[in-house]
Amino acid sequence: MKSSKFLDVFYKNKIRYFSGVPDSCLSELINSLMSKRYNKKFKHTIAPNEGIAISLAAGNYLATNQVPCIYLQNSGFGNATDPITNLCSRNVYDIPLILIIGWRGKPGTKDEPQHIMQGTSIRKSLKNFNISYYDSAKINLNKLSKIINQTKKKNRITAILVAKNYFDKINQKYRKKNFIKRSEAINSLLTNLKIDYKIVSSTGFNSREILLQNSIKKTAFYLIGAMGHTLGVSLGSLNHKNKTLVCVDGDGSFYMHQGSFALLKKNHRLVYLLLDNSSHESVGVVNIDYKLKSFKDFAKSVGFKKYVKIDKLSQLDKCFKSLVLKNLPIFIHVKTSIEVNKNLPRPTLKELQKFKNDFIKE
Repeated sequence: MKSSKFLDVFYKNKIRYFSGVPDSCLSELINSLMSKRYNKKFKHTIAPNEGIAISLAAGNYLATNQVPCIYLQNSGFGNATDPITNLCSRNVYDIPLILIIGWRGKPGTKDEPQHIMQGTSIRKSLKNFNISYYDSAKINLNKLSKIINQTKKKNRITAILVAKNYFDKINQKYRKKNFIKRSEAINSLLTNLKIDYKIVSSTGFNSREILLQNSIKKTAFYLIGAMGHTLGVSLGSLNHKNKTLVCVDGDGSFYMHQGSFALLKKNHRLVYLLLDNSSHESVGVVNIDYKLKSFKDFAKSVGFKKYVKIDKLSQLDKCFKSLVLKNLPIFIHVKTSIEVNKNLPRPTLKELQKFKNDFIKE
């Protein structure tokens, strides 16, 4: 399916609003939405998390009385269920929605361990919430138009499950920025930080990069799912008197659940390392179109003793080498570039269990 033809059906059927969180199954669709061809036809908002995407869509419906469309990965469906059931369902405000859900872990396909449970249960979950759903493999353009019209006519919530490779690939172009590479930032951390520490790293390329480079076997817990919860796991792990916790996070994860920062305390031995490439990189290099006006003010407001912005590798090396306990907790904000590395490892279920046990023992 060409994503342009898919979007044309929505436009012809007077669907004008899209919001969501990027997913690799839907990256071609999202990048098409952001292209010159469609950026004036549709109002489109990339949301920090799926629940906010639903609430934005509900607000747009209240303002326009037009059915909105929300895209998400099935692993993010849990974030969306509160506003779906307690705001938009027929039992409450009866707000119609079209959900386009990336179907990671679809039965019969090979996928990562973290996608298996959601992949096998998403249809049952939708059924339990009285949401009609359709498999994209059985949908052509004519069927898509009928689904949209039925959603409008019956004023209901409808879902379309989209598996990998449903949309034709698009050669995604992105501007090369002369920032620090992700691999360089990780190497600088592992090489230069002298404080005794453990690592918690965010889902996607950050964890996979650390896994690739961690030959010194620094104790690490790799989030391969649970996007947005890196800091939460890190703060919950701050229970060892002689260890500093290094939280390696990405900007997409940072924005998703910022409420976790309210739990920070001034005595926390925490290094928060934000690798910021202004993109959801691991799901198809989808640009993030929102940002804080001042990370420095944010860091200060939530209790970090120090904020450092880094855009040169030499600065990062120096920062790690000179870091002392009295400056913790510290927020290190590193501007990074998009970095393509097809050789990043993907941990197996057996390896994940070992990582957990090693982290507990340490």
